[in-house]
Amino acid sequence: MLALTQEQLIEAISHLYEALEALESVVKEIESGAMRGMVISEKLAEAWFKVNCCRLHTQEDVNLEDHNLEAMGLINDAKCMMESLIEWKKGMTPQGKLCIIGSISLAAGNLFLVLCELEEWLKESTEGKTFSGK
Repeated sequence: MLALTQEQLIEAISHLYEALEALESVVKEIESGAMRGMVISEKLAEAWFKVNCCRLHTQEDVNLEDHNLEAMGLINDAKCMMESLIEWKKGMTPQGKLCIIGSISLAAGNLFLVLCELEEWLKESTEGKTFSGK
C-alpha cells in the first residue's frame, strides 16, 4: 500500500504538471513549424526527468508505476526521433511530425491518468495526515 503525506502528493502532482507543460510546449513548437531541435530535445529531457521525480513518491504503486514508466519510454522515443533528425540534418517530414507528436500524446495520456489518481488522493486526504492510496 502506498502511503504519502499531503506534501508528497503535492510534490508528485507538481512534477507531473511541469512534465505536461514541457510536453505541451514541444507539441506547440513542432506544430508551429519553426522548430529549434536542441530546445525540443532539452524540453523532452526535462519532461522525462520530472516524471522520474514523481516516481520517487509513487513507484511502489504498481498501476502508477506502469503508467509513469510507459510515459517515460514514449518521451524518450520522441527525444530519440528528434535527436536523429538533428544528427542526420534532415527536415521534419509530415510522418516524422506525426510520430513524434503521437509519442508525446500517448505519454501525456498516461501522465493524465496518474495525475487524476494523485489529485483524487489529495482531495481525500486531510491536512497533516498520511494518506494511503488504494
